[in-house]
Order: sequence, then structure tokens, then C-alpha cells
Amino acid sequence: MIHFPVLRTRRLTVRMKELAMIDAIALAAIPPHLNEEAATAFLRAAVDEAQGVANPEDWTVQERTMAICHYMASTLDDGPDFSLAGGQANFSDYLMGEQDYPGDRVEVGRIEGDSWEARHLTGALAGAIERLQGELPGIDGAAHWRVGRMAAQLIPNGQAVPAEGDVDAALLERMRVIAQYPESVFVQLLGAFETACRQLDHLFLMDADEHGLMALPREDSAAAKPPARFPAGTCITELARYLGGKPAPAGP
Repeated sequence: MIHFPVLRTRRLTVRMKELAMIDAIALAAIPPHLNEEAATAFLRAAVDEAQGVANPEDWTVQERTMAICHYMASTLDDGPDFSLAGGQANFSDYLMGEQDYPGDRVEVGRIEGDSWEARHLTGALAGAIERLQGELPGIDGAAHWRVGRMAAQLIPNGQAVPAEGDVDAALLERMRVIAQYPESVFVQLLGAFETACRQLDHLFLMDADEHGLMALPREDSAAAKPPARFPAGTCITELARYLGGKPAPAGP
């Protein structure tokens, strides 16, 4: 049995346990493009107890990444500061341990007569963005993730996309509205959104490309480092991947 130190952040106290083989096989069977679905499945199986916020889908994507990395730090062969990107970087090049959860929302300002706020991207909202790939004609890849994050995190006049119920339908409708904005309004809103995201940053600098969420290197990193992902599938053995019908991944 592997021992995991208790993970503590400003909002969470998490005790983790080693994956059962049946959970590892199930994780291996999840298609590789469904990173958020895999993260949720992993956390539900690997979290023994969570205090503060119980449901991993209600954790921010930064908190979810932190928990996955905490498991990696205890299980990967190269130890707590494990290597990434084929040895080009290490975990410490991305973790901002001194910068934790700053608060629930930040004010964005007034744009086109509406009052806007921004909130964190949770696992539930990120999972909805992932599931909605291809549902909005003309919006795909990196554009889908950009519009999806704006729709999920921006709150006009106090009307947030709900984090429970039919999240997918509500998010898709909000994405349609944002994608229909005049270009000048969209550019203004995007700039304000990106500024708000920097105010909400904690634990990791998160961004997204056509493949989904990724962590950017710390701004004080000594040299240029590539963006990194911490896929939950990295946490399982090659045997589990084989039994789940998957080849070994390239690594985090």
C-alpha cells in the first residue's frame, strides 16, 4: 500500500488512497480526449475523504489538478518534483503553492450596459465544456474552449450558468449568446475575462487550447517551459492500461 500525505489547501483537506485495480481499469478505458471525465473518475476513486468541499466536481480545476499531482508525487518513480514534457520541466515549474484560493468571484465591470462578474471554473463546468465539443456550429477546438470558459465563468447581471441540473443545456445556450455578440463587444468582453482570470489564479496558471485545459509555467520560472497537462491516466500502471485496452501514455 502506498502512503499519501494529507493534502491541505485553503478550502480543502483531502486524504487520498491508492486506486483499486477495478477503478484503474475503468480509468484506462476512458477515451484519451475526455480529460475532465477522466479527472472526475480518478478523484472519485482516489479520494478517501475530503473536508471543506466534498464533491470533486465542485472543486476548481486548479484544485483538481493539485490533487492529481499530489497522487503523482507519491507514485511516480522520480519523486515529488516529477519531470514533465520529456524532461524539459518539473512539477515545481508549474505549482504556485504560495498562491491559494482568492475568493469566489471578482468584478469584471460594465460592458454594453450589463454588469459582469467572473467566477472560478469548476470540474462540473469544465466537464460540460468538454462534452459540448462540436455542439455549436462554427466553434471548435481552441475557440470552443475559449467561448465555453467565458460562458461558464462570466456572470452577467448576477445570472450565472447553474452548476447543477441540466448544466450542458444552460451552458450551450450561454455559449450561443456570447458567440453572437458583435466582434467589438466580444473582444472587449474577452479582454475583461482574461484580466479577471488572472485575479482568480491560484495553485496553477490555467489556460486552454484545442485539446482542453493546460497549466502554464510559473511566471518566475528560470527558463522558458512548455505548457503542461497532468492527465489522470498517468497515475495508473501499464497493466491497468493494458487491461483497459490502452497503450502506455507518453507521460505528464
